[in-house]
This record gives sequence, structure tokens and C-alpha cells, in this order.
Amino acid sequence: MMTTGETAVGARHCRRGAWERCPGSESGEGDVVSYGVGPASAGRRLAAVGCALALAALAGCTGTKGSMQASGDHRPAVRDGAAPQAAPAIPAARVAFRPDDGARDVSPTSPVTVRAAAGTLSAVEVSNEAGRAVAGRMSADRTTWTSAEPLGYAALYEVTAVAENSAGRQTRAAARFSTLIPVTYTLPYLFPSPGKRVGVGQPITVFFDEPIADRAAAERALRVTATPATQGGWNWFSDQSVHWRPRSYWRPGTRVTVEAKVYGVHVGNGIYGQQDVRTSFTIGPSRIATVDDRTHMMTVRIGGSVVRRIPVSMGRGGSVTVKGKTIRFTTASGPHVVQEKYPIKEMSSESYGLPVDDPLGYKEKIPLAVRVSGDGEFVHAAAWSVADQGVRNVSHGCINISPANADWFYHTFSYGDVVDIRNTGMLLQPGNKYGDWMVSWADWRAGSALG
Repeated sequence: MMTTGETAVGARHCRRGAWERCPGSESGEGDVVSYGVGPASAGRRLAAVGCALALAALAGCTGTKGSMQASGDHRPAVRDGAAPQAAPAIPAARVAFRPDDGARDVSPTSPVTVRAAAGTLSAVEVSNEAGRAVAGRMSADRTTWTSAEPLGYAALYEVTAVAENSAGRQTRAAARFSTLIPVTYTLPYLFPSPGKRVGVGQPITVFFDEPIADRAAAERALRVTATPATQGGWNWFSDQSVHWRPRSYWRPGTRVTVEAKVYGVHVGNGIYGQQDVRTSFTIGPSRIATVDDRTHMMTVRIGGSVVRRIPVSMGRGGSVTVKGKTIRFTTASGPHVVQEKYPIKEMSSESYGLPVDDPLGYKEKIPLAVRVSGDGEFVHAAAWSVADQGVRNVSHGCINISPANADWFYHTFSYGDVVDIRNTGMLLQPGNKYGDWMVSWADWRAGSALG
């Protein structure tokens, strides 16, 4: 049995901080204890408590509390028979990725997110095989990082992250994923072009350089914003062409922005949008020329007021058949929209299938030509038919006016202005470039892929 003196020696050793074996362990060797100056690990503290309990049980040691204070380690006293309480462990930070590690065929528009649990993010990097880093934003609490730009098609990405728990312990994690590989791409072309000023009759046109199998997906990627707000809608004329127009002519001064956010959008048959495109334009004054074949006169209104009356001569009527194709010489009725302007335009009957050497054929350089239809109808100067203007029709389908009137018209009318032709006996076809205004509003809306 130990004596009181042996117990005192053990207590003194504990106070000095020397490494000792606690006497009285069943193995005869005891636990290693150190009461050194400075912070101690949890393991050492548990060992110290075990040593103190052993000393107290064997020899009634009462100096343990004083020993802790001397070492700068303030611990609550342990009552006889009570189990020692371990400090709660601080969990390691955890990192989660989206897309998941190993994911394939990821959309390039899907955001990359990195989240930390039981800690915060101290570093995140996302890069492709070429080493180009993806820009991103960290949340205010540093628990979430989100990519701030689209990814590339057919690319492999690596994500690395470092998170720390409240004790500063780091967790490192990494993931890899790849983006989808399109069969091919399609690029939309928008008109009017950026910064353009157009007339009240101008439709918005989007032309895709590949056929679109999923029109609804493509249409959902298109957006028109007008100030003031304007009622309008999309209508598909083919698998590659879709137009947007207001229910009625644009209000002068309207500001319009068109966005085609097609990047990452699957439009069918493995085809994806090549890149987003955008255009902004404004609507100019209302300029509408009304041409009446019964009177052979053009009445021009600007801002709703009549500013000029011009004698005209239009299509002579009749037709010829060349190689099985019927060619008509009647000007089409309906709202036409100005599409192009030429100070001098070379025109040839061969452009619509009539040989130049035919009795009705021609090839001429025509001054001050303003195109109003896709199949070759122009308002232009015609010095040779001045005597017929206001009297009879003698042209192949164009609207002939005098050189003086042509000069005024050419410098007054521009893209999107309206030339509304009436009473000729033949109608403009809706698919004739900008024949959009030949379609009723109900039928126009039915031409949307979204119903």
C-alpha cells in the first residue's frame, strides 16, 4: 500500500509539469500526464483528469485544483464517481458540387455551384482544359460560389474548392464534368439592325441559318421589349424564318429591343444555338403612301396629314407563259413595306424568268429605285411614262412616277415606311418578304409555335 508521502510526491510532480506515471493503475505503469504551460490538447486534458482521480482515490490528494491553476489550465472540479466530460468535436467542413463529379452532357448555360456545409469557402476555381478560368460570384456568407458566365460546348471542366470549419481546419475537394457536344449550331440573324430608325410598318425578322425542328424551343428564346408597351406576336413563315409584328402599325417614337437568347438551347435534331444576339432600334414618323389604281394617284401622309399627291402608272396587266411559268404584269394590292433603296438599280426581266430578247423583255439602269416587295416591285423614276402617269398603267408591275416626284419620294421614304396599294385585282402574298400585313391578327397569332 502507498504511503502519504508517496502521494505527495506524485502531486508535486503534477504541479511541476514533469512527465510522470500516475501510480495505482491496474497495469502498474499508470497514464502519462503533463501539466505544461500553454494550451493543452483534449487528450492531454483527459489524461490529466484521469491522473488526478487516481491520485485522489489512492491517497486522498487535495492539491489537484491548485495544480491546474498553477499551470494556467482552469477546469471545473470533478466530483467523485462522475465521468469526465469530453469537449464536443468540431465537424469538418463539407463541400458539394453541381454538376456532380463525373457528369456528362451538361448544358453550357447550367450554372456551376459550389456549396460549403459546416464551414465557409476560402477558395474556388473552375477552369477548362486550356486553363481558362470561369468567372463566378461568392455569396456574402461565403457558403456558396456560383458561376457568372456560360460554359463552352464540348468542353471538359475541373472544379477545385477549399473550405474551412470554425477551427480553421481545411477540407479540399475537386470534381470534373463535361458539357454537351452539338451535332451542329445555328445562328439567328435579326433585322432591323442595331441603331436603325425604321417606319411604322417594319416587321421584326429572325432568320436561322439551319432549319428549326423545335420551333417552340426557338421561339421561347426570342424576346421583344417595346417602350411604350406594344401588343404583338411571332409568326413562322418557314422552318428558318419567323417574324414579329404589332397588331397594328407601330406608334412613332417607340423604342424596341429584340433578344435571341439561343445559346445552349436545343432546337431539335441535335442543333443548338451558336450564340445570343441582340438588336435595338427606334420607330420614326408615320409615313404612309396610299396608291389607288382606280384613280392612278398616290396620296402621301406624314404624321397623318396629306403632304403630297403623285400621279402614277402601275402594272399593265395580262400575263405571258415562259417555260411553263406564268408571269403576270399586275401590281399586287396590299400594304407593302419599303425594303431597299438604290440611287441607280440595274433591272432585268431575266430576274423573274422573262428573257431580255422577248418583246416584253428589258435590261435597264433605273434611277431612284425604292423596293417595296420581295418579287421586284419598286417605286422609281420613269421619265418615259410621264404622259401615262395619272392616266393609265403601262409598267411591268413597278410604280412609275416622274423624276421630280421620284427624287422627293426617294429622299423622304425609307425602311419600314408603308406603300399601301389598292384596287389592282391581285393581292400581295403574305410570304412576299414583308407581306406580313396581309395576314389577319387571328391568323397571325395562330402562326406562333407557342399557341
